[in-house]
Amino acid sequence: MTAEIIIIGGGASGLMAAIEAGKQFVAAGTGAGGRCPVLLLERMDRPGKKILATGNGRCNFSNTYMDEACFRSDTPELVKQVLNQFDQEQTTEFFKELGIMVKNRDGYLYPMSGQASSILDVLLTELERLPVKILTSSPAEKISRIRDGYQVSIAGGKTYTGKKVIMACGGCAYPKLGSDGSGFWLAKSLGHKIIPPVPALTSLYARQDFFKQISGVRADGRISLYIYNPQEPYSLKSEKPAAWDRGELQLTDYGISGIPAFQVSRFASRALAQGKKVTAVVDFMPDMNDGEFFVYLWERASIKPHKTPEQFLTGIFNKKLCQLFIKMAKLSREPEVGNFSKKQIHSLVAVIKGLKIEITKTGDFDHAQVCAGGVGGRELDGHLQSVLYPGLYFTGEIIDVDGICGGYNLQWAWSSGYVAGHHAAGFPQKDDFVSRPKGQ
Repeated sequence: MTAEIIIIGGGASGLMAAIEAGKQFVAAGTGAGGRCPVLLLERMDRPGKKILATGNGRCNFSNTYMDEACFRSDTPELVKQVLNQFDQEQTTEFFKELGIMVKNRDGYLYPMSGQASSILDVLLTELERLPVKILTSSPAEKISRIRDGYQVSIAGGKTYTGKKVIMACGGCAYPKLGSDGSGFWLAKSLGHKIIPPVPALTSLYARQDFFKQISGVRADGRISLYIYNPQEPYSLKSEKPAAWDRGELQLTDYGISGIPAFQVSRFASRALAQGKKVTAVVDFMPDMNDGEFFVYLWERASIKPHKTPEQFLTGIFNKKLCQLFIKMAKLSREPEVGNFSKKQIHSLVAVIKGLKIEITKTGDFDHAQVCAGGVGGRELDGHLQSVLYPGLYFTGEIIDVDGICGGYNLQWAWSSGYVAGHHAAGFPQKDDFVSRPKGQ
């Protein structure tokens, strides 16, 4: 079979690319010269499986707050350029036109149905009316450059030729849902350099064994990540954190989970892969500085001087944390707090506001929401076309762009899919504004 455009991967970005490319063929009223206009090859038995798992099955498909800091990449200028071509407002309108009633929860956007399946259903329904053919259970195994475009070989020996190819293969996260990393090796076989992928939006594993005693606790806190080369002198006091976040921490028997840990995990994964040391410092009282918290505890001790240290902290922290803080501050559990010295209170403050944890690893790709790494942005133009091979485009997670929690990775999928599909179709429109700044 020959096609005008072959899309490899039927995840969020691949489906968006297929829809936009199909729309361009319809709008232009131009045939594909005997070719199938758009052919989508999906390795799984059905497209969009990973969409169903997003947002705990509710699909947080975007966010009203958009900022460059919400995306991590070595080429932030490319991220900005892509988002300028298809932003959050356009994404919202796109899904509204497909029939999604949007629910806004503090900026986090969901389908009103509360079901991720609604997003996938409307995407597949839209594809049914467009000149797009979807072949499932068709994993691509090889891409070759040929005279008139590209030849894609799938498992079983079948081959397809296309004038252009959009690689929407995903990354390495959640391999059971189709992201097995094969797209990276296909890109590499064509000469693209791959920034080594590492797990992102995942948990942090700690060396300290006290986590077994505090497992199951949830606590508000700020986590700061410090990265250093073990061969070089380093002081946490004099250095700024490589990353930090605040919110509800979930303490487990192996370490730290929860959104704040997820947000900083990509930096830990990258550093550990490079042989560096990673220390997390957790502040369990982020609303007060050290001095304010010392004064609070000193006055609290004077009000109820007869209490034991554990009773003294009851009402501020979970009981398991109270016991840990007392132990880490090297305080006896018996004496009345009215007899505490200023030095002892300072020791307690230091532990509560600066618990140091050595990170040994992060969750693997099976337990990561996305991966960081992939095809570098410097090897792509503003249309997400390869600078090495004309007619070869990349979208979604295969590119070295990963977002924080909150709908940003799906927004990148929609935006990059739209851009690649729009320009690969090759029908310039009046709104074709890759170089035009947003708002002009």
